[in-house]
Amino acid sequence: MRFNEFKQKLKKFPLFGGEVAVQFGGVPQVMRNQLSRWKKQGLIVMLKKGLYALSQNEREGKLSKEFISASLYQPSYISLETALSYHKMIPEKVVPVTAVTTRKTKSFQNDEGLFLYRQLKPTAYFGFKSARDGSGFPYYIAEPEKALLDYLYFNLGSIQADDADYFRSALRLQNRSVLNREKLFSYAKRFGIKKLLKILGNLP
Repeated sequence: MRFNEFKQKLKKFPLFGGEVAVQFGGVPQVMRNQLSRWKKQGLIVMLKKGLYALSQNEREGKLSKEFISASLYQPSYISLETALSYHKMIPEKVVPVTAVTTRKTKSFQNDEGLFLYRQLKPTAYFGFKSARDGSGFPYYIAEPEKALLDYLYFNLGSIQADDADYFRSALRLQNRSVLNREKLFSYAKRFGIKKLLKILGNLP
């Protein structure tokens, strides 16, 4: 199969696995060899073993990092620094995409960037909403309150519970008006960690 023919068949598939490619190409081994050649030629990119996308020059639309994050490792939702930046709660622009999952901690490095996943206990896996990127592809992202709580939870060891200036100086938290404080403390109680509640008591 020629690449242009293959690309036409993939118009509705922003990401595709080897099994989809085989359906288009017929003989499995022939198609796997073809995928390998196209990857070397820069026509497709491998996001992880068994998951591919057309390269940037071959795509018709943009492939967002949010959608890639959601597709690489499931279940997961974007949180921590990436979600805090999304909600404009920290001034830094975050380069890696950070997410949480109930599965083991994992990371993926590919041509689209660095994707990090932190393991969160199942009882704390809540507080996220569905969203769609500019192309209409779905992903999940933490609510502002949960993004902050997830960040504090994973950094408990480095935060002093009585540090009254932590949110202003260390975290440089801004745009606090997006936080629903009642929801914030309600969510925090579900973690069952006293230190987390004490840290939140310093929130300006």
